[in-house]
Amino acid sequence: MPLRQLDANNPGDDADWEGNNAAFTCPKCKSVFIVSELLHRSANGVFGQRACRRCGQSTARVSGGRKSSGTASIEWTP
Repeated sequence: MPLRQLDANNPGDDADWEGNNAAFTCPKCKSVFIVSELLHRSANGVFGQRACRRCGQSTARVSGGRKSSGTASIEWTP
């Protein structure tokens, strides 16, 4: 699956990252959705992970904060 890691200093024009929350544009359906490390939990119990709310073909993850060496990424089905 393709994977895109956000750059903490320049998340790009189609994403945003503040604290432990990140906004992503789904590469498949172009819908914008957010994921929060504290609020979102996947079906298998992993915090900070959420599938695209519209098509479910991408999954975004955020761990830690943008200014504290955290990570944020999105992966999708080809």
